[in-house]
Amino acid sequence: MPSELNPRSSSPLYQQVMDDIVHDIASGLYRPGEKIPSEADLGDIYDVSRITVRRAVEELVKQGKLTKRQGKGTFVNEAEEGPSSFQNDDIVQSFSVTCEANGVVPGAVLVTRELAPLPDGGACDGRAVRVKRVRTADGRPLMVEDNFFDPERYQFLLESDLDGCSIFRLIEERCGLVPRNSDSCVLSMERADIELAGLLQVPENEPLFSVRGEYLDQYGNPMFLGIQHVVGKHYSFRL
Repeated sequence: MPSELNPRSSSPLYQQVMDDIVHDIASGLYRPGEKIPSEADLGDIYDVSRITVRRAVEELVKQGKLTKRQGKGTFVNEAEEGPSSFQNDDIVQSFSVTCEANGVVPGAVLVTRELAPLPDGGACDGRAVRVKRVRTADGRPLMVEDNFFDPERYQFLLESDLDGCSIFRLIEERCGLVPRNSDSCVLSMERADIELAGLLQVPENEPLFSVRGEYLDQYGNPMFLGIQHVVGKHYSFRL
């Protein structure tokens, strides 16, 4: 849902409105082909002037994320079909690093952050810090990552700002730990259910890569259980 703007931020208000609309598109609040609220309604939602809203909408139209239809309103554009050459040479490699290697800008939209039970098959019993995010490349949703971390060692993830950042880099900065592959990592194919389709802005039953594994740190200690769903037509793994 729309976020409250920060008037003390160095980012201008129109940019904050833009960023929030993009966030809501990535999260599935505004889906491709759907009409977003009118400029008057957006002004009320964000408590800003019509001029500020109009600037934000016009910039998003220029970026190709929105389209204005005379007499009908402003609509979310369908995601552009991209090349299937987005490659990942290492399944455990940071998504941000993979994006940079492919010449695109990484992004992240937080979906869920909570203390939750480990899914069946987890390496340890009890609860975990669950962090679920939509990862984007140049603003396009590409992956839903659903990771479960040790609640004692990674308690700080419950309080850190996780929008737009690399969790692997954050963990390395805070703990000096980096993930490594494990023999349990499995790559398979699944179909997008309603939730995943909404988050990834793809049709229901869209083919997705599913990657699941229990990952270790560089010292061989359990680090996290990771479950990723990736839009297959935009992504390839080099194994």
